[in-house]
Amino acid sequence: MMNASRPILFTMLVIAFVLETFTGWKWLQAVEGTLALLSLIVSLHAARRMFQIVATLFISAGIACIVWADIPLTQVPFLMTSNVMLISLLYMLPFVNRVIRIGGYDRHLSRWLNVQSGHLGHLYVRSLAVSYLLSLFLFFAAIPLLHRVLSKHLQGQDSRLTNRLMSMSILRGFGIVSVWSPVEPLVATAVLITGVSYLSLLPWMLGLSAILFIAGGLWGLQFRKIPLNQETDVTPLAPSWSKTGAFLLALVLLIASAFALQAGLGISFFAAMTFALLPFSVLWSIILRRFRRFVSTSRKQWKDSVDGLRHLLVLFLSFGFFNSAVSKTHLFQLMEEPVQAMSQWPVVLFVFIFLVSLILPIIGVHPLVVMSLFGFFLQPILQVMNPLSIAIVLITSCLSSSFMGTFNTTVTIMSGLLQVNPYRITLWNFTFGVVYGAIGLVAALCLL
Repeated sequence: MMNASRPILFTMLVIAFVLETFTGWKWLQAVEGTLALLSLIVSLHAARRMFQIVATLFISAGIACIVWADIPLTQVPFLMTSNVMLISLLYMLPFVNRVIRIGGYDRHLSRWLNVQSGHLGHLYVRSLAVSYLLSLFLFFAAIPLLHRVLSKHLQGQDSRLTNRLMSMSILRGFGIVSVWSPVEPLVATAVLITGVSYLSLLPWMLGLSAILFIAGGLWGLQFRKIPLNQETDVTPLAPSWSKTGAFLLALVLLIASAFALQAGLGISFFAAMTFALLPFSVLWSIILRRFRRFVSTSRKQWKDSVDGLRHLLVLFLSFGFFNSAVSKTHLFQLMEEPVQAMSQWPVVLFVFIFLVSLILPIIGVHPLVVMSLFGFFLQPILQVMNPLSIAIVLITSCLSSSFMGTFNTTVTIMSGLLQVNPYRITLWNFTFGVVYGAIGLVAALCLL
């Protein structure tokens, strides 16, 4: 019964968020909070164990804050709404994923790997670039697609060598584009925690992404002396410049439409992106003359994609509840003195954030959990330290695990495809993870 009700309840929650954002009506916010509370209740038992444990801790601490601050129970629904935007963004994201797939953009982009390469170094850089583009909106779905295409090109090569190349290029491309992705949950969470605008963050993250791509590409030099045998019985299809250009144009238009909505409605960028995703996807499918297929695919996949949100919903809503409850207490004032002392040593603070974010995902703690925990402890510091610097450190530190965190979804998928121990993938990418986080740390220090 609960399993069947979750997709409907989540949908009602998203609709309430959209209506409340447009109207600002207080009673709609109460409805939104009540739906969020019900969604949390029906999802908690079905979430993964780690999210259950963390959510229980957040909820317990939030209840303690309610008692401490003597908050009336009638205010509890209003404490549940702070992170509903993130759930709504994730709810809308699959619609644009489906348009990309039914439009064949994923297949056409993967054809760039068919271009003749003289050695493995060339193929590594190409796969890094294609992974960068596909991961922007396909996320995890890009990994098996690229693995399948690369496997054809690497036939006859040493399996250990090809496994290392694929795990490095595919996962690093995924991690590098994520630092500025307008639909990356970690970026959206960091923006919510620090209060910085995505528009002010974007130029810095695009610059960091370019630097990280160059650094990631330089790793291909180790493969440049290994020749690539591309003899095959099947003539590979050539890549399409027009299809690639259309994909990039659509991406620019989507981001531009979100910025236009942000300016016109006076809302946050990620709320604007949430509003833009569905109508943009519908319009795109109409232009491609694939509207009926888009509707059919969405109808078939809707229930499973929405129900899959339960894990992150449990984390986001419980953390949002705790964060809203603790803001009603005097805890941050009590922490003022130690925070002032800590802010005198930003290098130590940033290194600590980076090391914790690097190590915990290797032992099984999800990076979103890590960021949420830091989000609480860093709140007082945001008053005395540049929040843009803290946002950059949080994003790059937590995303450094996206391609080497042993229990991350990306690494788990790649481990299954390659049939290798996930710790081996961690080992192959660990050095780049350190470089990735260190570049973000240096950038953050420069902005202090």
